[in-house]
Amino acid sequence: MKRGEVWWANFAPSLGGEIQKTRLAVIVSNDAANKYLNRVQVIPLTSQKTDRVHPGEAAVTFEGRPGKALADQLATVSKERLLNRAGKLTHLEMQRVEQAIKIQIGLEN
Repeated sequence: MKRGEVWWANFAPSLGGEIQKTRLAVIVSNDAANKYLNRVQVIPLTSQKTDRVHPGEAAVTFEGRPGKALADQLATVSKERLLNRAGKLTHLEMQRVEQAIKIQIGLEN
C-alpha cells in the first residue's frame, strides 16, 4: 500500500456525517508509515458533480470518471478496511489532493 494508490475501502459502520459504504479512497499517508503500521490515512473519493468544488475538496478523474477527493473526510483506517487496489492517481491529481488537505486542516489560507 503506497501513497497515491486508490483502494476500495469499507467505511461501514459510520456515525453521523462520516463517509458511508464501500467506496474508493486514495492513500495519503507517507510510504514509511504505510510499510510498518497497520493503518493508513485515506481520503474518500466520490462521483459527485465536479462543477462545484468546495475548499477542502479536489477534482480528480479516476478510470475516466470525474469525481472529487473529500479532504474533509480525511480518515485513519485499519489496513483491514482496504479491500482491493483499484489503481493510482496522477501526480497532478495528488498535488490537488495535497492542496485540499492543507486547506482543510488549516496549513494554508
